[in-house]
Amino acid sequence: MTARAGTTLAALAIASAALAAAPVTATVESRGDTYRVQGAFRAPVAPEVAWTVLTDYDHIGAFVSSVLTSRVERRAEGALLLRQESVGGMLFVSHRVEVLLEVREDPGRSIRFRDVLARDFHRYQGEWQLVSDSAGVGLRYVLDADPKAPMPRVLGRAALGRSVRKLLGEVRAEMLRRAGPQAPVQAPRTAPQGDSRD
Repeated sequence: MTARAGTTLAALAIASAALAAAPVTATVESRGDTYRVQGAFRAPVAPEVAWTVLTDYDHIGAFVSSVLTSRVERRAEGALLLRQESVGGMLFVSHRVEVLLEVREDPGRSIRFRDVLARDFHRYQGEWQLVSDSAGVGLRYVLDADPKAPMPRVLGRAALGRSVRKLLGEVRAEMLRRAGPQAPVQAPRTAPQGDSRD
């Protein structure tokens, strides 16, 4: 191996390690009774691996700890219905929420979803966006949520911020796990909770 090749391999290894340890970021803004959640992360995995994880709807509960049940109830051309039951918490109180999501995919690029059940939310809709490059993939998550249960604004932002950071961290870890040894799993660093704001 030449000195130049060795230097190149070392640089690639350092870049891969830095990308594997990239932080999960999340911000929460409140607009009246609606919360806008935005999160993102990068992962050194192939786009196919990332997409497989995002669309593993019936097994999401195996790698996202807040999801109790998740199952596809119906598939139709261009859309599917996904019923999910999750658990959320604020301070020492936890509660279950249920959504029936109409999911529309743009394969390899985005997943848009909205709740059509309206049991626990006046509004619940968002999107996963996937962008790939030579170093891996970048994921962006956006959610607009208007819960029916009253929630103090400051505590609500803090609770949603923690939830989305944990969600994204767990999704990212599953991508790294499925990618195998070339993408070593490292606990993602999370951005300071001060990112949440009005």
